[in-house]
Amino acid sequence: MSKQDNSRQQDAQQGLEPTDPRLSATSSAKAGDLPGHDEVIQPSDFTPLDGPLKPHRRGLRPMHYALAASFVLLVAVAAFLFTARSVFIQVQPEQAEVVIDGFYLPVGEGYLMLGGDYDLNLSAPGYRSAEENIAVGEEQNQTFRFSLDKLPGHLTVAANVAEPGQVWIDGEPRGPLNEAIRDIPAGEHELQIVTERYKPLTQIVDVTGLDQHQTLDIALEPAWAEVRFDTTPAGAELSIDGQVIGETPLTAEILEGERSVALMLPGHKTWENVLEVEAGESVDVPPVQLEKADGLLMVQSNPAQASITVDGNYYGLTPMQVALPPGKRYEITLFKEGFQPAREKVAVESGREQQVAMKLTPNLGQVTVRTNPADALLYVDGRLMGRANQTLSLPARQVAIAVKKDGYADYQTTVLPRPSFDQSLDIDLKTEEEAKWEHIKPVITTEAGQTMKLFRPEVTFTMGSSRREQGRRANEAMHKVALSRPFYLAAHEVTNRQFRKFDPQHSSGHAKGESLNGENQPAVRVSWQQAALYANWLSEQEGLPLFYRVEDGVVTGFNPQATGYRLPTEAEWAWAARHENGNMLKYSWGPQLPPNKKTANIADRNAASLAGYVQPAYDDGYAASAPVGSFPANSKGIHDLDGNVAEWVNDFYEIAVSLSEKPDQDPLGPLEGSYHVIRGSSWAHGSVTELRLSFRDYGEEARNDLGFRLARFVQ
Repeated sequence: MSKQDNSRQQDAQQGLEPTDPRLSATSSAKAGDLPGHDEVIQPSDFTPLDGPLKPHRRGLRPMHYALAASFVLLVAVAAFLFTARSVFIQVQPEQAEVVIDGFYLPVGEGYLMLGGDYDLNLSAPGYRSAEENIAVGEEQNQTFRFSLDKLPGHLTVAANVAEPGQVWIDGEPRGPLNEAIRDIPAGEHELQIVTERYKPLTQIVDVTGLDQHQTLDIALEPAWAEVRFDTTPAGAELSIDGQVIGETPLTAEILEGERSVALMLPGHKTWENVLEVEAGESVDVPPVQLEKADGLLMVQSNPAQASITVDGNYYGLTPMQVALPPGKRYEITLFKEGFQPAREKVAVESGREQQVAMKLTPNLGQVTVRTNPADALLYVDGRLMGRANQTLSLPARQVAIAVKKDGYADYQTTVLPRPSFDQSLDIDLKTEEEAKWEHIKPVITTEAGQTMKLFRPEVTFTMGSSRREQGRRANEAMHKVALSRPFYLAAHEVTNRQFRKFDPQHSSGHAKGESLNGENQPAVRVSWQQAALYANWLSEQEGLPLFYRVEDGVVTGFNPQATGYRLPTEAEWAWAARHENGNMLKYSWGPQLPPNKKTANIADRNAASLAGYVQPAYDDGYAASAPVGSFPANSKGIHDLDGNVAEWVNDFYEIAVSLSEKPDQDPLGPLEGSYHVIRGSSWAHGSVTELRLSFRDYGEEARNDLGFRLARFVQ
């Protein structure tokens, strides 16, 4: 139903006339004329209206709009008031301005705000602005607190001084004294004032901040004292700690502490002192009487390096400058060994430099020098005097004499010539070779206790034996060798005691119950490798260059130039054992067999149960090995080359075949091989073949009758 129809219905119910003219035209009957309820209403004919029927609308007035808007507003306000929360925003300082980005209603000291996030902008004069965010929650009353930071302040420290100074704040330099220092955080700070001539000041300052400028007035205490100086004569230059202050008389402001003071005036001695200055305490230094400057004497002598005394006081050696107080005559005396004292008196004037030159007269003694060879050169205190055969007049003091000639060792000595006593020197120059050997010991003792003798064979001889010699073996081919290289050879075989310094666990064992393990018995059951390693070990103990090259504990070669310990070469062993007066011995004891006296430890009747072949008519007193040195040494002082134990030598084993008449020079044996040579007989040897000094054996492994001795080159 339309609003119009509804209006009409309402009008009908209220008994109102219809407003539509068309309705009034057809319904003009009054209410009294209306038929009763039992009357029949008769239809009438429809008569159309003239012209179109215009709709009728009721217009809305402005008041209606205002009322509607007010109603909506009231509803919105009621809804906001119903859902809003009381919010309090507290800011320090209290006068801070708060700007809220969002909808809110200020209520008293707070705000009504809906739930949610709000951006705040907080500001106040003298404070740093801040942007904050708050989240309004479901609680009915909510408080948010904020505090703004003060802006830095500015400070001028005003002091009662014109001198520059430095202001330190909290331990850091911030600016000069008496000038504005900007941007100091608000609050308490430690202030320090440092100047050159005032005492440091430290105090606490409270900086207001808020971009405000403060002035702090301070009073600094002086760090100096006034000191009065005066001199006679006046006009002396005053310096404090090396800095010139002025001329006397004057009063100077001197900083507190220990100060070095000097007063200087030309023609006078410098006055120096140390002054302890306390700030604020004035001092009058007693007047200083300046002394006149010393006179200077330059004392020289011929010859130089004479001792100088002035009035008996020693000053030094000529040439020398001596400072002496003026106004007096001094006695200058010069002394030098071998010369007569020289004296001179000198008057000294202030500030004047004088020369004193004195000639010394020598005390001479006669020294005659005779040399062989006669053409050697003679030197006295390093100065060439000519040929050596001459008589010298020398000063009576220690004089260095040297005699030199090419190819000869220099001769040097000192003499003390005496004026009343003639002296003579008879000098035989030694060749360089002779001089060298004078300094090489003929006998040395190793760190392990072996005694070794020096040999310089310089000899050519024949090794091996004649084919006609009884017992000769095929490996004893005769060939010439020459030995010229000096060497040391041990007088005894290495003992068990000596070998155990290298290998503490070593045991030489026994031979069918006969002990071989005594401390002084030769070390046996030692392989060639072990013997060579022992030699290297001993070289290391004495700091000598190693003779044997070792890789992974195995000897792989040797250095022929090394002077460390080694095994003797076969040629050295043969020379030491056989060569005597140009002949090569067959046996060490003579031509017969067995020996006619106890001269060697070989297989005798005592060793019948131990050896395969013995000399039954011989008794050396030992069944097996004997302590080293139990039998006489040979003509070279070497023991047991002819018995006791056989010995390893350095050489690899080979059978010498030589068609050349040229001797093999200082042979060290082949460079490689499978076995090493063994020389000499032992307590287990008794046959003609084995007892001969030319007997050669070979092997690599240890035996109970096989040991070794040491050798080493001298150079």
